[in-house]
Amino acid sequence: MTNAKPLAPKPDHVPSELVVDYDFYALPHPDTDYQINITRRLHAGPDIIWTPRNGGHWVFTRATDIDNAQRDDGLFSIREVTIPAGMTPVRNIPLETDEPEHKEYRGILAPAFEPARIVALEGEIRTLTANLIDGFKDRGHCEFVSEFAAILPIAMFMKMADLPDEDRQMLLEWSDAAVHPRSTEHRIWGYSSMSQYIERLLAERASGAGPDVISLIMRSSVFGRPLTHEEQHSAAMNALLGGLDTVMSTMGFIASFLARHPEHRRQLIEGPALIPRAVDELLRYHGATATARVVTRDTVYNGVTLKKDDRVLVQSMLHGQDPRRFPDPETVDFHRKDIRHATFGGGTHRCLGALLARLEMRIFLEEWLTRIPDFHIAAGEGQIVEGGMVNAVRKLPLAWSKA
Repeated sequence: MTNAKPLAPKPDHVPSELVVDYDFYALPHPDTDYQINITRRLHAGPDIIWTPRNGGHWVFTRATDIDNAQRDDGLFSIREVTIPAGMTPVRNIPLETDEPEHKEYRGILAPAFEPARIVALEGEIRTLTANLIDGFKDRGHCEFVSEFAAILPIAMFMKMADLPDEDRQMLLEWSDAAVHPRSTEHRIWGYSSMSQYIERLLAERASGAGPDVISLIMRSSVFGRPLTHEEQHSAAMNALLGGLDTVMSTMGFIASFLARHPEHRRQLIEGPALIPRAVDELLRYHGATATARVVTRDTVYNGVTLKKDDRVLVQSMLHGQDPRRFPDPETVDFHRKDIRHATFGGGTHRCLGALLARLEMRIFLEEWLTRIPDFHIAAGEGQIVEGGMVNAVRKLPLAWSKA
């Protein structure tokens, strides 16, 4: 999203030496490993910084502080998960709830992501993955995002939600506007369109009789009572947005990295048992996700004065590139012993869809490298990378020998 807003004035409690002009919506040249220069610059300065961009907010640059923010919602509330403030028109349940309330709301969607249910999807994920790749393999090129990454995870989520395939493109457009808006008006349009769609779904599945995610929401209870209509709507919105963006973005970064690093491709082709660890190592390395926290009370944290209602940005990118946590973090090592990254969050707020995301990315690599072992970014085109609450590869033209 273009940031045309003026810089926020420095609050009195922010020391001048902690002020750094950092706009996490901006990214450097797309043909580089985009996070390296950013993290080098931030890790060379204070562990905690304040930026006047996007309304003014703190940034935790180190893994230990990011872990603390993700796990301690008594001090770092997740009640508003985006920066700048006021970007989402409705409360996001269960994501934007703190303990003990969060545990109750998390139980709404948890049954849909039980390990047995997710594992049972492997055959369908593999079939769809193979069919998508076979559809363009003989052509010798593809635009990876629109022809693969924007289809696979969305198609699988739509199956879980029992949504018609013909709705996929418009849901993708609305989700894209909500998460990667071109303007405030674009974001409002995305949320409004998605909201109207959800209202129709709730009316159609009011009985809660089906096995799908939306019906599951309709028959759920919290605190010993049925969900209110607002809670049903919010949970459905959370499920739809969560299923339509993050995996797509991460797959783009993985494909981009492997296209530019044939030696890493060769490791996975010769040793496919490495693929599950490779997925987590690439999740660590790229760290596509970011969330915000709201400070719940005046406090001094690690020597820094934080005031009630201050915003804090926690980026998994900064966590995964922290040399205090990961030796030689700028190197992708599929044999790395510690790959406990922050991309899926931490503590009670750990992403419900993490198992499904890992399964989809593992199968993607298994099927892609079997069919297209050698590929590269198409000459003269280049990829397009975008920053924000979810960093994303927006365009990735790949090419390979048709032989």
